[in-house]
Amino acid sequence: MNASVNAENFTLLLRVQQWLYREARMLDERRFDLWLDLLDEQIRYRIPSRAYVRQGHVKDFSTWSVDRELEAADALPLIDDDLRALRNRIERLQTGMAWAETPPSIARRLVSNVMILDVEEAGRLSVVSTIFLHKVRGDSRMLFTAERRDRLVPVGDGFRLQERYVVLDDVVLASENLSLLF
Repeated sequence: MNASVNAENFTLLLRVQQWLYREARMLDERRFDLWLDLLDEQIRYRIPSRAYVRQGHVKDFSTWSVDRELEAADALPLIDDDLRALRNRIERLQTGMAWAETPPSIARRLVSNVMILDVEEAGRLSVVSTIFLHKVRGDSRMLFTAERRDRLVPVGDGFRLQERYVVLDDVVLASENLSLLF
């Protein structure tokens, strides 16, 4: 019985990984129309701001979490979009009027360290992964690294993205904008 459970978990992990890799390829190829089809109607796409926390302000390192560096009470998120906002963002990118992306940046996303953290009874998955996003625009090169915390809902043989929470590994962004999708 244990072997079949492990085999099922492994198969599910492979399905999730393949879904994430296909999604990254769509975004690399600027197939935003196809990417929108991967989103759940209730999508929430967030990138919180991040702040340094001094060691002297931490009372108990045994309970430390990177979440303490995110969404401070006085901070605004960098991005907090729903499906409508994401559609507007993509429509703008496709008009040629998004000056930050005219001509479009060349991007490559590498997704790794994929782990399924939880499977709810309804089949909804909590998935964490690491993304390396390399962006080239003119003579400028940027590298973003981040943890992605996704909520995937099963649909047929695949999934839909219901939530994406991107934890950037930067406190101060070297990029002029966050026009690319993580």
